[in-house]
Amino acid sequence: MPSEELGRVLQIPLSCSHCPKYSDQPVAFVINSEKVKCPDCGGEIDLTTKEWFAFRRKFSEVLEELQPLYKQLP
Repeated sequence: MPSEELGRVLQIPLSCSHCPKYSDQPVAFVINSEKVKCPDCGGEIDLTTKEWFAFRRKFSEVLEELQPLYKQLP
């Protein structure tokens, strides 16, 4: 498993603003996406707000730091 890209292994729950559901998405997908479609209602989850932009940027930086350590795990 440590040979996998950490961002593809980790999941993050996204809250839909159109329905009360959460959907788990790979972190790498969230970092590289601007909009995500809710699998339950089909509504778009907007990841372009300043809060999401800052969160996605920071998460990307942290994953870059953690990836080498993750690959060293037995």
